[in-house]
Amino acid sequence: MRKILSILLLLLVLMACDDGDVIVTSFDFDDASLQNCGGPGSYVFFKINSESNESISLKLSTQDSIFNVGDTLNFQLNGSENALNYRTFDVAPTAAYFCNSIPPTSPTVLQDFIGDDGTATLFVVALRDDGDGIDEDTESQLDTDLDGLLDFFDFDDDGDNVPTAFEIGDDPENPMDSDGDMIPDYLDPDDDNDGVLTREEDTNMDLDPRNDITDENVGADYLNPDVSVQTVIETYIEHSYSTSSDIDLFVNNVVLTNGEEQITQESIPFGSIGAIFSGTVTITPEF
Repeated sequence: MRKILSILLLLLVLMACDDGDVIVTSFDFDDASLQNCGGPGSYVFFKINSESNESISLKLSTQDSIFNVGDTLNFQLNGSENALNYRTFDVAPTAAYFCNSIPPTSPTVLQDFIGDDGTATLFVVALRDDGDGIDEDTESQLDTDLDGLLDFFDFDDDGDNVPTAFEIGDDPENPMDSDGDMIPDYLDPDDDNDGVLTREEDTNMDLDPRNDITDENVGADYLNPDVSVQTVIETYIEHSYSTSSDIDLFVNNVVLTNGEEQITQESIPFGSIGAIFSGTVTITPEF
């Protein structure tokens, strides 16, 4: 009789464990690549473990463009605007699951843990280049014209509306110094030392002093010390620079909940993405 009862109990246990509701999670994303999609208003970062049909994703609802400038950005998780999700599925999801504005109905979510506490930290390393041929180390953290753009990515370092690349000349190691005052033209706001700023030797007011020429034999007025006609110009030319950004993402002190179930993670290294943003930035500095 005891043997029969034991067999019956074993069968009941096996039947209870075979109803499809028991989910074993691994929470293992070490070998998964960090991916992303979205933009200002809804950034999404995610990793997929295809072997165990699991995913972890982070939504950030900031309106800022977060990849353009090197910075360390912190976001407080709240379960809605900024939220971490750990999910298990009946089959592995693809990137399209996270990148559609309306999530697809397949695959089926079996468990959904939501992180409504913790901090996401995004480290952004941005490389910017104004293409003027000057080594970045030389320009360091200088902002010669105080226009808010550091010289190493400032299209016009001295703010005279003549592009730096044009004022340097053919040899960046020996840049032009038209008035011989030991200040190279690309850092000199008055290139001919006639008392009128280069930017304001712009009679036609087209923000390009290079085409204002009184004496064809000498050239542009801003390089002619005998011409000193001032036109007040209080506008900078449009600037552009190329940029490329890499990121590292971490989530710390997170608590994920699903009903009464809870997963606590002290630190989740989400991973890195190289060249997450690259392109040309165009901006007109405020005068």
